[in-house]
Amino acid sequence: MIPSLDLSLPLDELGPRLDDALRTTGFFTVRHHGVADEVRDRYFAAMREFFDLPIEVKEAIAIGNSPCHRGYVGLGAEALDGALGNDDDAIGTAAAGDLKETLDTGIDHPPDHPDVVAGTPLFGPNQWPELPGFREAVEAYRDAVVAVSEHLHRVMAVALELAPTFFDDLPSDMAYHLRLIHYPPQSTMTPAPGQWGCGAHTDYGTLTILADDGVGGLQVQLRSGEWVDVDVPRGELVVNLGDLMAIWTNDRWVSNPHRVVNPAGADRYSSPLFVDPDYHQWIETLPTCLDRDGRSRYAPVQAGPYLLSRFDGTHAYRADA
Repeated sequence: MIPSLDLSLPLDELGPRLDDALRTTGFFTVRHHGVADEVRDRYFAAMREFFDLPIEVKEAIAIGNSPCHRGYVGLGAEALDGALGNDDDAIGTAAAGDLKETLDTGIDHPPDHPDVVAGTPLFGPNQWPELPGFREAVEAYRDAVVAVSEHLHRVMAVALELAPTFFDDLPSDMAYHLRLIHYPPQSTMTPAPGQWGCGAHTDYGTLTILADDGVGGLQVQLRSGEWVDVDVPRGELVVNLGDLMAIWTNDRWVSNPHRVVNPAGADRYSSPLFVDPDYHQWIETLPTCLDRDGRSRYAPVQAGPYLLSRFDGTHAYRADA
């Protein structure tokens, strides 16, 4: 049901296959992606070690302490059900928070970074737990999966009939938001009516690359409206798009709603890398994706304020600020 793409293929062969997957299914998995098993295994071991810490230790680096949306998010503190980018009225309407806990990280920006000096939202340092080797494991995995995203951007550019380096050549850098997620077993809690591990939502930015532990629980809504389970072959990564890419491509590629059901008797660990355009980047329909009459279905939107508006609709700490 969900196609699998071989990233070792030449760009001119892989581009049309990616285009077909994103026009029809919107989700796909990738193999031969270059992320070493030992890097991934060390990262998932570090993730489990962090989430096993006492709650008061995790809360010491709570996201509400951060000026740039980095840190720990406890159970029920985020509500993604209804956070659908194609239906603004539905954002933030969930009755109960998601049954998951997360640690949100990004690229560490030093105090003298121009955007930190300027006070630009989403720029600044991570909050790290005091766990030996933890930061090193996270950063090694992030570097590896960022390389996958850069390769995918070249494939996507070819699929869109653009220069392969189109996304590389943008005047500002992509942002990389790596999120560590733990879903406790469904059997250990009593969900509220309609409460999910992760409620139905679309992603916000350009591209998402997900690794999981093979336990299952991810579901995607197909163009037909049917919800299907995403079975991830061992060692492969899941790829889907965010709403800003749907704007860039004028809905040639659409970001699919997806959700997570907590497994009944097992902990689930997963980690998406959210790839977003630079805060200052304006997103408008690419010339190769305009309608036949030369028009776009979307007005231009600036990436940073758009992302903040989505965070405002889902994170309890931002509502309380």
